[in-house]
Amino acid sequence: MSNVVSRRTVLGAGFLAGLSTMAGCAPEQTAYDPSGPGIVDVVIPYSTGGGTDTWGRFITPYFAERQKDVDRYQIENVPGGESITGTNAYVETGVTNGKQVMVASATTYFQSMLGQSTVEFDFAKMDPLALNGTGAAVWTSTESGIKSVADLVNNPRELRYGGMSASGLDLVALLAFEALGSNIRGVFGMEGRGPTRLAVQRGESDLDMQTTSSFLSQVQPLIDSGEAIPLFAIGALERGKVVRDPNLPDIPTFSEMYESLDSHSEHQRLAYEAFQSFVVPGFFYQKGLWSNQGTDEDVINTYDHLVSELNSDKAFLEEAKDALGGYELVSGSDAREAFHNALQIDDDVLAYTKQILEQKYDAVLN
Repeated sequence: MSNVVSRRTVLGAGFLAGLSTMAGCAPEQTAYDPSGPGIVDVVIPYSTGGGTDTWGRFITPYFAERQKDVDRYQIENVPGGESITGTNAYVETGVTNGKQVMVASATTYFQSMLGQSTVEFDFAKMDPLALNGTGAAVWTSTESGIKSVADLVNNPRELRYGGMSASGLDLVALLAFEALGSNIRGVFGMEGRGPTRLAVQRGESDLDMQTTSSFLSQVQPLIDSGEAIPLFAIGALERGKVVRDPNLPDIPTFSEMYESLDSHSEHQRLAYEAFQSFVVPGFFYQKGLWSNQGTDEDVINTYDHLVSELNSDKAFLEEAKDALGGYELVSGSDAREAFHNALQIDDDVLAYTKQILEQKYDAVLN
């Protein structure tokens, strides 16, 4: 059978990529050898145990139990090149019949949006099948001296933001700060959101961003005890517009804060436009099941139906509360237009974003 790759070739590709100094290069194999009847092969371009891997392993059994011709989904982790290796390998197969799909998340989307030279995929042309978003909020310690978002606008004292990677999810927070006119110094290399939270609690940094589920479980108790202050939330996407996060209804969105400013410089406008582009794949549709461009319409319709069924299943929603972060699944058809529009970044906005990353935060984009 032509046109497909299987776990053997994909795993081989991952191994070869690990030996290569050219991280992110696509493997030579492009043929897909399916695992067998009743099995849907799933490429996850990340290591086992991470958030994206956990999401993919959680959600796919629920799909399988609702598909008469599917016994199970076979997960294949193909890490490397900051998720570029496995994504390149999947796209190379060109599978469009639903027998092989891929799980992707914000880091992978950003690689494409920022024009990494080793990227051979374009999510603006691929077909989303089922997506899952999340929210986030920025907060500070009461010991930082920051009382409200007003203290982030043209602040004379440099404030420290602790994060993992300037070109990863932290990019969304950095763009928000730039749009507010904040005087911020990023400190990156932390190994997770736990360390970034602890850095604020210990006074090693002033600002932190947590996803909604972590915010509610880890930061809200600090707010309740008077040790922390919420500043702004990413919000949620509703019918193409950003609204308050239903899980954080009392925290104003970043957009509300930006629009309340008396004026905006050109620098702030570019940052705001960039924020609007990166927040959509970064948070509103952060994780998802994807298929190659030109996927059969019946495959897309199948997942539309599966998502609708799951969102109506109270037992599933209860079981998925932690894995989905309190947000419902979104069908690929419903998300396609907003997702693809977000990826259409104006040249001046993209150039601004890359300039900030490379010149202010020393990010290496190629």
